[in-house]
Amino acid sequence: MATNPDAITMTVAEFLRFEGEPDRRYELVDGRLRMMAAPSGEHGTVTVNVAVELDRRLERRSGCRAQIEAGIRIDDATFSIADVALTCNPERRSQITRDPLLIVEVLSPSTRTDDKGRKLDDYKSLDSVAEIWLVDSERRAVQVWWREPDGWSGRDFVFAASFESRVLEDRIALDRLYRNTDL
Repeated sequence: MATNPDAITMTVAEFLRFEGEPDRRYELVDGRLRMMAAPSGEHGTVTVNVAVELDRRLERRSGCRAQIEAGIRIDDATFSIADVALTCNPERRSQITRDPLLIVEVLSPSTRTDDKGRKLDDYKSLDSVAEIWLVDSERRAVQVWWREPDGWSGRDFVFAASFESRVLEDRIALDRLYRNTDL
């Protein structure tokens, strides 16, 4: 009798031991595997630019680092791969990015709905997360969310704008995030 792959569920611990197929990337959502699409050229360039901008600002913050393809544990059945995350937790030998302060998702056509929906809600549920950036890979636009004492607030920034990152305590220019792209 054949097993229905949609019926197979696993925990995050099992997922982290899962080897999958070569050249395939997965996330775990409610205990089920979700294959991730390969990033486009602009997506990859924007991701690197974001990581560089974070890293530049972390030079003055000892122990903090930016991670590309950061593993974010939401709960026992959900594990997301964020494009970039910032953490100051000293743990480095884990597939899980511990205590992320800032999470960045680079939106693409195949991920936009999930990144702006389920993933955004999941990231907001994590106590350590203070800021979330949703950076568009098709147009010059960034949506920034930050934690307030009574909940979350968000704002859109477009074209040649810049925004204040509370976590980084600095202004971020969209021109830097979109450097070397056609956007």
